[in-house]
Amino acid sequence: MSLCIVVCIKRRAGLSKEEFSRHWREVHAPLIRICEEFSRHLVSYTQHHLVDRNSPVAKLFGVSSAYDGVAVLEFHSLDAMQQAFAEPAYVERIRPDEPNFVDLENCISFISEPFPVI
Repeated sequence: MSLCIVVCIKRRAGLSKEEFSRHWREVHAPLIRICEEFSRHLVSYTQHHLVDRNSPVAKLFGVSSAYDGVAVLEFHSLDAMQQAFAEPAYVERIRPDEPNFVDLENCISFISEPFPVI
């Protein structure tokens, strides 16, 4: 059974929305992609960048102005998730980049079990 960590991300103070998205897409994503020691534990990694905070459709679900994106990392299992974040390559290469664009203290995350519907 696969499990996900879903992270609601707030960008680091001082970064524009564009700077945040550019760093997340062009710097951080490649770090994850090329770090085999971490990515081998993943089923998928998907970034969801904020497009429209004022969308009438989004407002149906209670739009929060606190978050600039959502990361969904799906792992093969809970063990795989724990191993991935304990990998020395994650600790040394990926984790140090996160404060460059993320306000880590003001993010929220949770572990979920995906249930595909369509």
